[in-house]
Amino acid sequence: MSTASTDLLPAPPSPVVGTRPRARRESRLIVPRRAGDPVVVAVVHLLCLGLVLLGARAEFLRNSIRLDEAQSLWQTNHSYGSLLRIIAEDVHVPLYHVLLRTWRLVLGPDVQTARLLSLVFLLAAVPVFYLVARKVLSTPWALFALVVFSCSPFLQWYGSEARMYSMLVLVTLVSQYCFLTVVTTGRRAAWIGYAAAAVVGIYTHYFFAFVLAAQGIYVLLMWRRLPRTAIVKIAGVAALVGAAYLPWFLYFRANGSASQTRPNLPEPSSVDFSNVYSQFLFGFQSDPINTVLVSAWPLLVLGALASVRVGVRLDRATAYLVVAAFVPVVLAFVVSHLVTPFFLSRYMIAALPALLLLLVRFTSTLTRPVARGLAAALLGVTVLGTVVQAANPDTPVDEDYRTAAQLVEDGATPQDVVVLSSSFTVYPFEYYYDGAARTATLPLWDREGPASAFDPARLPEQVASLTEGHQYVYLLLSYDQGYEEDVFQYFQQNFEQSASYEPSPGLRLLVYRVGYDELPPAGELAGVGG
Repeated sequence: MSTASTDLLPAPPSPVVGTRPRARRESRLIVPRRAGDPVVVAVVHLLCLGLVLLGARAEFLRNSIRLDEAQSLWQTNHSYGSLLRIIAEDVHVPLYHVLLRTWRLVLGPDVQTARLLSLVFLLAAVPVFYLVARKVLSTPWALFALVVFSCSPFLQWYGSEARMYSMLVLVTLVSQYCFLTVVTTGRRAAWIGYAAAAVVGIYTHYFFAFVLAAQGIYVLLMWRRLPRTAIVKIAGVAALVGAAYLPWFLYFRANGSASQTRPNLPEPSSVDFSNVYSQFLFGFQSDPINTVLVSAWPLLVLGALASVRVGVRLDRATAYLVVAAFVPVVLAFVVSHLVTPFFLSRYMIAALPALLLLLVRFTSTLTRPVARGLAAALLGVTVLGTVVQAANPDTPVDEDYRTAAQLVEDGATPQDVVVLSSSFTVYPFEYYYDGAARTATLPLWDREGPASAFDPARLPEQVASLTEGHQYVYLLLSYDQGYEEDVFQYFQQNFEQSASYEPSPGLRLLVYRVGYDELPPAGELAGVGG
């Protein structure tokens, strides 16, 4: 066997005289290489592509624009040069935004068109996920994993959002396929594909670095069993990624290192860590449902431990899945405590495919009746999670700025003013709003440069300047940046509230009387809204 085909393969153990051959035991750890009936494989792929399209068409593409999507549209409305500068001042890397701007220039500027690009990435990820699954599973189990992947509520959500997360999933799967190919064959083409995916990934999202870190940790755990050429190649890929990223890093530093645009997030807790995996499997559920799901984790862990076979060691591919499913999330959790908090489940979406494969891999090792029962349960909760996430009005990630804008248009007059807090929520609101009352932000922001910081000492002065000469203030509170309660309490204590609406969880529209020269608006005449 040539050196190129054994770069990451440990040398086979020398036979020991007088010992019983271990072929039977090791055969259980080797995935059957039969490709399966190509017709069946093709039909299941078409079914899965249809499931992705059905989920997107049924609900997610019709959702109101969300804050992050509005930022994507605003950013990509600029020229390519301005776009790069804006992204360098933000907390992202530019590749997705450059692709999105080009996509919108060709196909149209609306949010549905932008969401279609994310859907294309998710559809492209379906066959690549199957290729990765075949590295660790037999054909039937790989096809089952593909169905679960296509029904995933978490993936369905971000496959229909105008952001880079489905692109991140696609690039991660390409990287994992090439990496597992390197592990098993060491082919030159796999090394080239792995290096290319690494460069594309690091320009897709900063958190792709955790994917590369997990792969590096896996290699380090095996370094004693690796030939020197493999270590040199891994180091070469790392150097290539560093060299490719350096120009953007210098440009990013020259534009302030996103010092004014980092989200205000709290340090994550153990509950936040558990919620990541709960959302990976069950999607975004309301607090009552999520509490039940998270509280069931100890029972699931006990059941898994009870079913583990004693004496069976993990094969290399399964060990990698463990690393890929948990190390990126653990690293993000640790860095959020040591450096700055940025622990959000969508940032860790690259760990989701490995988690699904790990669950199916574990299920496939059980006895047939137990395996079938667990497989049915896994598919059932996945489908149910997608349906509930789409249909439940209390889904926590819904941001219904469309309804909020319609409520203001129906009730506000030119004598009123719409005040939005936080400042950057003006973008999703104004995507729909076409009413008579002017809009303003609190804190005050001229939309040139970074949004103004909140200063409680200046709150009375800023509110006075906003309310002067107006009859009613329509105050829209959403996306709390740490001062929402201060703004709410100030209006409650100083003005008469005449109406209240909650278009979606965490988004409140409050109407306050600030002048007494005109008749009350429709909101007050109709009473307090729900």
